[in-house]
Amino acid sequence: MENIDKYLESCKELSLTARMAIALIVFERFCSDNNLELNLANEMSDYLWQWPLIDGPDQFEPWESSRPELVNFGLGDSASDNLISVLNKSGIDETQFRRMVEGVIEILWGSFWGAAEHELSMKALEAVLLTSNVSELPALTPFKFSLFTDNHGWGQKLTLEDRNFWRNCYKVS
Repeated sequence: MENIDKYLESCKELSLTARMAIALIVFERFCSDNNLELNLANEMSDYLWQWPLIDGPDQFEPWESSRPELVNFGLGDSASDNLISVLNKSGIDETQFRRMVEGVIEILWGSFWGAAEHELSMKALEAVLLTSNVSELPALTPFKFSLFTDNHGWGQKLTLEDRNFWRNCYKVS
């Protein structure tokens, strides 16, 4: 717990976008560590990794309205029969999985229609870290240029190269 507390303290300076990326990397690692073969998780990851490149309402509205199933699950929808079946086969508790997905989603959605939610996003990130029980957390160095103090909490705009670096530097094989 002490290591997670120190880790979270270091995350406080990071933007919402960086926090989401860290939570998503941890979620992806959880899925890999648990041999969770779930196309829905891949769809959610692909969708959320688009977020750092969204620029303005003309891109945001089509992106947000094309939410995949697990994003809606993270926002409170019931689990599909397919999701329940895959979780059961993998021995993963639905409540644990929901808590993790909700955390990843809440980091962004908690701030989309109002001011950037610093505390809410930190609690969501903490929930992902604690629920995942992954053995290794991502190093924070690649994310340190995306700060909460920039762009109303969202951090500086990322280039495609920056986003790809974030996404691939912790790719699980």
